Parts: sequence; structure tokens; C-alpha cells
Amino acid sequence: MSKIRQILFVPPAPLVWAEYLGTYNRFGVQVETTQTLSSDQIGQGLADREWDIGLGAVDNVIAWNSERNAGLAIAAQVDRTIIMRFCCIPAYANLKEAAANVIAVDSTTNGFVLVLYRALIREGIDWRKCRFDPIGGVRQRFEAMKAGTAAAAILVPPFDDMARAAGFKVLWNGEDMAPDYPGVTVAARVDWIERNSETMVRYLAALLAANEWAARPENAAAARAALTAARYSEPAADRLVREIVPGLRPSLAGWREVVALRRECGLLPEPAPVAERVIDTGPLDRARGLL
Repeated sequence: MSKIRQILFVPPAPLVWAEYLGTYNRFGVQVETTQTLSSDQIGQGLADREWDIGLGAVDNVIAWNSERNAGLAIAAQVDRTIIMRFCCIPAYANLKEAAANVIAVDSTTNGFVLVLYRALIREGIDWRKCRFDPIGGVRQRFEAMKAGTAAAAILVPPFDDMARAAGFKVLWNGEDMAPDYPGVTVAARVDWIERNSETMVRYLAALLAANEWAARPENAAAARAALTAARYSEPAADRLVREIVPGLRPSLAGWREVVALRRECGLLPEPAPVAERVIDTGPLDRARGLL
């Protein structure tokens, strides 16, 4: 049984289903999961070889490779997109009012914050003049809002629904700002994949098997139930079952959206990253042969 150390924010649907179905065991991998406090923890931990696999946004990977020389490859995409909402206290009438005060973020250089920068730019607001508090991941941002120490932040399921239930309002939805923003990806160091190719293939096979199980109409109810048991809301669970990523293949349209976001706000690394040099679907193709 090969051991894998993975780190993530919130377990994406295929990982929830893999645990539910026991497909990790079926394909001979033991997965040890750490829930992160921030994207910085994931990026630095991967660069320092503290973890083998990290789950994060495409833009996280671009930034970690550029800023930390992490040497990461994207091996799979486990969500079609990332549902994100800019939530705030009811007193804010619009984004301009929210931008006049401190906004809670995970990072100021990568991830969801780039969608926020696009939203600010469209409102004629210079994001460089705004004040941001990098307090950590989505759970940390939600808890800060509940505690009254943060007034606005981008949240994702299940925390966006929890925020609305707690009385916070939504000023904009991610799909309106970046409709092609890609979902969470599986990333690992290129050198780790090379040294542990069979382990990586079996890990991806476990995710593929779980994903394909959930895609069958007769399993839809059980797939939704597994997600709600993992604290996803019923609407989020319904959406995830409807929008399963075929074959867990990374989206090139999503890659282009992320590059466009970085270019718009002046944060595109030089030289610009090339999808074919970062996305490696070789292990995914091999994993399909094990099903």
C-alpha cells in the first residue's frame, strides 16, 4: 500500500466519493489528508516536499511555480468550475463601499483574489489602492466574518451558503466575473511524479473510478448523499453531481481564463507560463487503463 500525503482546502467531490466508496484501498493507495490554513501553506509545503499532492486552483499552481520555484505539474481537474461569491455585511450597498474598507483574502498575488481584482477594475477601482487582510483559506475567512473581524470576502461552498444563512449578502457571483474560471486541480512536483509514477497513476485511478460511479444516473442520489454528509449544501451537491468533469481532464479554456485574469491586473509572470509545460495528463491516461 503506497502512502500519499495530500493537502487541500475543502475535499472536492471526487475525493469525497473516493473515500465513500473505498476506491483508494481498491487501487492500493493510503491517503493522508491535511486541511490547509492558506494557499501559502500548500505552495510552500509542496515546494519543501512536506506534501506530495496539493489541491488548488490553476492560478495557485502558476504562482507557486513562479514565486516559489515549486516545479509543479497539473495532473487532473476535479471540479468543472469553482463557485465563488463575494459576501459581505448587509450594510454594504455595493462593491465600492466594500472596497473602501478592508477585504479578507487568502493571498494578494494568486487564487480567487484575481477575480476580485477583475471585479474592482470593472467598477473603476484601483485594486492596488485597496486594503486586504490575508487571513487564510475559505474556512478562516468565513469564521472571521462570523466573528465580526472581517466584513467582506470571497467564499465558496459550503461556506457561501452558510454565510447567507447567517445574514451576509452577496454582491457578485464568480460566474458573472470569470465564466470560464476552472475548478480545483490536482498538482504535484514533477520530480515526485517521476519517482512515484505508479503511485500517482493508482491515486488518479481511484479518483476516476469514484467520478465515473457518481456519473451514472442510478448512483446520483447516493453521490449527492455522500456530499451532503461531507457538509456540502443540497444545492451544491446537486450541482456537483450534474457537472462532473468528464475524465477529470484539465480545461484549456480555464487555463486561458486564468492567464487573462493575471494579464489584466499586471501579475502575469515573465515569461508567460505555457499550458503544455504545466499540464501533464500522461498519468491520467495511464490511470484510465486500470479501470
